[in-house]
Amino acid sequence: MMGAKPDIQRIGCCVQDNAKQQLAAIMDISREAILLIDSCDFAVCVANHRAEKSFCCADHELNGKPFYELVSAHQVDGLKMLLEELAAGRRHALQTTQHFYRKDKVDFRGDMVIRSLVDAAGDCQGMMISIKDVTERLAAEEQLKRMEKNYWEIFNSTNDALFVHDAYTGAILEANKTVEILYGYSREEVFVKNLQDLSAGVPPYSLNEGISQIRKAVESGPQTYEWLSKKKDGELFWTEITMIASRIGGEGRVLAVVRDIGDRKEMERHLKYLSDHDSLTGLYNRMYFEAEFKRIVKAEKYPFSIIVADLDGLKQVNDTLGHAAGDELIKSAASLLSHVVRGDDLVARLGGDEFIVVLAEADEEAARNLMERIRSVEGSMQVAAGSERLRFSLGSETARSAKEVDALFGRADARMYADKAERKRQKAQDKE
Repeated sequence: MMGAKPDIQRIGCCVQDNAKQQLAAIMDISREAILLIDSCDFAVCVANHRAEKSFCCADHELNGKPFYELVSAHQVDGLKMLLEELAAGRRHALQTTQHFYRKDKVDFRGDMVIRSLVDAAGDCQGMMISIKDVTERLAAEEQLKRMEKNYWEIFNSTNDALFVHDAYTGAILEANKTVEILYGYSREEVFVKNLQDLSAGVPPYSLNEGISQIRKAVESGPQTYEWLSKKKDGELFWTEITMIASRIGGEGRVLAVVRDIGDRKEMERHLKYLSDHDSLTGLYNRMYFEAEFKRIVKAEKYPFSIIVADLDGLKQVNDTLGHAAGDELIKSAASLLSHVVRGDDLVARLGGDEFIVVLAEADEEAARNLMERIRSVEGSMQVAAGSERLRFSLGSETARSAKEVDALFGRADARMYADKAERKRQKAQDKE
């Protein structure tokens, strides 16, 4: 009830003497600012030492000052309304956070609780206000929010897909935007998937191996490995995954950084192809042939045969028609050999006009049959107008045991040169 302006004694009459002493003691030792205001003009009647310190004012500067003048201007009208409701008995307490101003014009934010002090008849005789300075706490919370915002912006802006897994079950607990782009799932779909769904699904790229990698990260430190992953539409693609164990919010977690390495794998395949193949013909080159031949010998699957093929007339084509025509002749020769051999036979260009064919688990008859197929096709091939028809000088040899391997190439070369000499002899006779 609104009435004449009360003083502290009048406010105190609503409590017993011992209670008043307790109130005074509490106000003195409180770490919060405590103000007593009247219910008429809401002026400050009593302020404790913490209030003087909080508002940078002496007691006499606060006494008699309307409380609402201590808050920011844009909050005055709202605060007056709340105080009037308390004074009229329409409410008995309120709690809010306000901006307060000190004498030195420095503002602070405080959690404020206001309670009405009523007499035996239930009439409001004044109000007690406690204010806890929360400026630093709120600043820290705002800083934390900014940090979290920055974290999520970084988390979602990286070009790598990021997963947060449970360290014990492998369950997906968090994922960034790149996960959605890379795998083709919506955010909601990601959280109901497991490692099996996002992997090729067959060993060594299945659930058990994925869980094993998570455990290694927990027990042995960061792990980096290549992984065959799977998109929502079933497409398989190569990724590089780095797993790092951590504790987030006191819980065991594993951060998985997933990078699409499809381009890198393609480049590796291309470089491997270039290292194994002849750049002009696409056949295997000498280096690959030598390594593969050692493997064939080591496998001891006898008999096997070789055919040495020397392309005739290349120098003449280069001299008369140019090296471009010579390259076409070489490519035609390589194409012929590739088409007549069996699928498991090895064809390589050793350099220049030299080619070799290795027939796995093949005897002398198989080698003769293949040379006949070469002869049957080569006569019909002509690379350029005016050039001679494509022809090989051929020689073969078969190894039936390890002791025959050393002499294999010498004997095949001898037969090839004999074939070349015979062809020259026949050509000379034809001219006569």
